[in-house]
Amino acid sequence: MQLRFPYEARPTLHYGNIPTIKFSLPVESKVVGFVKLTFLFDTGADVTSLPASLAEHLGINLKNCPIEKMTGYEGYGVTVYRSQIRIKFNKKVLVIPCVFHPNENVPIILGRAGILSRFNIHLNGKKKEIDFEEV
Repeated sequence: MQLRFPYEARPTLHYGNIPTIKFSLPVESKVVGFVKLTFLFDTGADVTSLPASLAEHLGINLKNCPIEKMTGYEGYGVTVYRSQIRIKFNKKVLVIPCVFHPNENVPIILGRAGILSRFNIHLNGKKKEIDFEEV
């Protein structure tokens, strides 16, 4: 199985054009079937993260999820709810770990856990594409 997504480079004030890798994937909702969500692929993120407001839409009861504190590079930390989601890569459904966090202004992040162990990932700077090839 192989998936290919285009990506874009966005200009920044001090660092030139920086690639931003965003793409949509179907995520299983126990409420309405599969829904497309746009993920920012972040190889620096340990785990996939979503705003807590999406949990109910996906049919996940946060009261049943373990709570933990996570920190990012900023060092402050945030309380998150640990869970998992089912995403569709092509026609294959993958179960990956995720956390739900309280910050509604943070993009949906696709992190390393459950992804890097399953795929070889190739970034083609000339074509501005990312390829996921199943291992």
